Amino acid sequence: MSDDARQRVVLLGPTQQENLALGYLASSARARGHAVELVTYSYRSDLDAALRRTLALDPHLVGLGIAFQNNIDDYLVFVRALRHRGYRGHVTAGGHVPTFCHEELLAELPELDSVVRHDGEETLCEMLEQLSRGEPPRNIAGLVWREGDQVVVGRVRPAVSNLDSLPPPSRRSEPYSVGGLGVDFVITARGCVGECHYCSIAAYTEAQLKRYRLRQPEAVADEIARQYHERGSRVIFVQDDLFVLPNEARAVERIERLAQALSTRGVADAAFWAKGRPETITPEVCRALSDLGVIHLFLGVENASAERLAYLGRTHTPLDNESALASCRDAGIVPSFNFMLFDPDTELEQVSATLALAERHLDLPWNVCRTEVYSGTALLERLRGEGRIEGDWRSFGYRMRDARAEVMFRILRVVLHEHALAIESLLNRLISLSFSRQLHQRFFPGEETDRLARAVAELGVEARGDTLAVLRETLAFVAHANLGNDTEVRRFAASRALGLGARDRERRRRAEELWQHLELRGRSLMQKRGVVLPRTAESGFRVAMGS
Repeated sequence: MSDDARQRVVLLGPTQQENLALGYLASSARARGHAVELVTYSYRSDLDAALRRTLALDPHLVGLGIAFQNNIDDYLVFVRALRHRGYRGHVTAGGHVPTFCHEELLAELPELDSVVRHDGEETLCEMLEQLSRGEPPRNIAGLVWREGDQVVVGRVRPAVSNLDSLPPPSRRSEPYSVGGLGVDFVITARGCVGECHYCSIAAYTEAQLKRYRLRQPEAVADEIARQYHERGSRVIFVQDDLFVLPNEARAVERIERLAQALSTRGVADAAFWAKGRPETITPEVCRALSDLGVIHLFLGVENASAERLAYLGRTHTPLDNESALASCRDAGIVPSFNFMLFDPDTELEQVSATLALAERHLDLPWNVCRTEVYSGTALLERLRGEGRIEGDWRSFGYRMRDARAEVMFRILRVVLHEHALAIESLLNRLISLSFSRQLHQRFFPGEETDRLARAVAELGVEARGDTLAVLRETLAFVAHANLGNDTEVRRFAASRALGLGARDRERRRRAEELWQHLELRGRSLMQKRGVVLPRTAESGFRVAMGS
């Protein structure tokens, strides 16, 4: 490619974990001869640095990877500031949010030139070809673009059938770190066979005519082996929406093929974090996962009420939850999960079943949340049809039919914000800390590891036990409270928030101390084995949240 045709590209998005979506875009464009740089924009605090870096690179195209509905405003601010500082190149946006909200984005943001819908590797490369000829990108499948005052929606681009035909994703120059061990991320499949009503994946993939696509295990093993041998990564996070296939025999066969392929490539002791649906997690599947090296499985437990699971569009039952958890325990795999305590039609008495399940598994790393509403989902369309949706495309909300359940959630939104509901909440940190502890048990067994593991386990049980006590106390209060007495409700919420916050200050200190100790200890012990992790390897609780 001539220098005139070579386009400079900046792809910008969150990087708390390796952003493989941007990585695949970058590698595809680089394979066509273009110069691509990835710029971190994980938080609003990254704004100035991201702007400076982007402008310094003087790109022909800036691509925004908008992954999360709740930070749309961060990208609106970035684009406006970028234009204000004089950038005149092409600005586009892609990801789940722009795929479903392209009309809103382009109407709200005249500074935005186009939107890429669905998988964007080929769409981006065709855009760069047009820009290299001095033409504005248009008439491209998968693209939404402006023509004067009009917005034109191109046809949907069919999904790439052979995922292994894509160049391996570009990565940051060094791995991440958890417990002092190098961590890398991999995708072995795209899409999901589920049709959960609160999830946009089904709508995203259905439009592309490919609901679920698998990579060949041998190609995945090649990618993992490179990270293992060249970067010293001993921990692999599988970022698939669906790693375990719904058919047990096929799931086991695929997992065993991957394990065999890794063995022949000299990957002998890697540890894996993966995800699974409870109805697919059987003893045979867990045996295969354990043989592969899976030590942690994020399970879509969601709720312990059959009625609530059906409302959410889940295809498993409360019995499947218990069976999956037991299978994981028997195989030595630690499951973590979120409890969706509330959805739009939750009734107060249905909360108790999930609290009982939580109490039976206080030793496992779990958290609690409310079912949220996202663009493209069946839940959004249902609530719109019922006239119950609140907010707008930046942030949808709703009120529950059951007034007492609604008041319970509003109290908990105050009481549990820093404890459970915020991204950096204590319970989220404890999920990460639990995984760090698992890594030390896997790689550095011994008395000191046992001591640290007990400290992590005790802290987790203590914090989750307190969570359960607060939930039950709030449930009892709401069941009999005068909901018209706002003063009484606010007083209850404030007093419980202050009490829990005071207790959590010491827990956060202990969690941070254990996290740092495991990190430094792991680096030291791995160095003695000849695996040296760069000092600048990204570490932190968010690297291992995994959900």
